[in-house]
Amino acid sequence: MSYRITTYSALQANLSAANTAVMLCRANIGRLPMSSQEREETIDRIRKQIGELETLILELEGPGRKRAAPFIRTRIRKAPPPRRASTLSDNRT
Repeated sequence: MSYRITTYSALQANLSAANTAVMLCRANIGRLPMSSQEREETIDRIRKQIGELETLILELEGPGRKRAAPFIRTRIRKAPPPRRASTLSDNRT
């Protein structure tokens, strides 16, 4: 698997490797002992990966052939630290 995709054959090789990894995970998923939290984390991760694949399809279809609205990734951002009252009121009249 290559992290730098510059050719069609490299893209196909990476997609093949990804498919192999998914099939290997799927082969024994029913036999893995998982807590309910581990199961939920796994489901969440799978859903994120499905979203990435859907985004890839949309990018390949191009702007003229899109069938659906593009997938928009949103990040959960940490709130900025609260401002100090002194910095807001300094030198203001």
